[in-house]
Parts: sequence; structure tokens; C-alpha cells
Amino acid sequence: MNVELSKDLVKDDRGNYYIAVHKEGKELTLVNAFVESSFTPELIYNEEFRNRHKENEGGFVGKIAMDLLRHDVVMGLKEIDRKLLDLSEVEQEYNVSFVDTIEFYRHPSWQRKA
Repeated sequence: MNVELSKDLVKDDRGNYYIAVHKEGKELTLVNAFVESSFTPELIYNEEFRNRHKENEGGFVGKIAMDLLRHDVVMGLKEIDRKLLDLSEVEQEYNVSFVDTIEFYRHPSWQRKA
């Protein structure tokens, strides 16, 4: 089994989704996929974000990240550009560790501005 970083989703037996953010040999690090989708550069709250998401005025910001995750889950179920894997099967192949949900998390595509 090959888990693709920042692409394949891993689901646990409670319905939580994770995405791999680091892999070295048989060591695999997963982060909660909702956290991952919440910290994408496209969701930086600025004027561009407000203009792009005017229809969400008065709604929950989390809906945008959940919609991104829902899209990825559907693509994984259909095996379009990614896979949806079972955590118990992944743990048979890899030593899995998790990024704690409350740790500061930086999306891998994030570029720190000087």
C-alpha cells in the first residue's frame, strides 16, 4: 500500500478523516483532514476571501473547509485522483503518528512571508 502525501484520505472507525503530511520509510504522520482543509492558503481571511465568499456572510466559516473535505471524500470514494483508505489497514503497513489537533499546524503549501 502506498499512501500519497497531501492527497489520500484515511478514515478511522469513528468516521474521522486524516491526510498524510509526512512519510519517511514506514513512518507516516497524519493530521485531521478538517484541520488540514481549514488551514489552506485560500482560506486566509482577507479582502479577497471576503469578496470570494460573500454568499457565506452570516454563516459559519467552517462550512467552507467542510465542503472542501466533503469534495475530497467523494473523490476518494470514487477513486478519482486520490484514495480513501481504512486506518486499520494503513496501520498494518506503517507506523502511524498524528499531529495533535490543537498544535499549531501549518499547511505544507504555506509559504512564510519575509
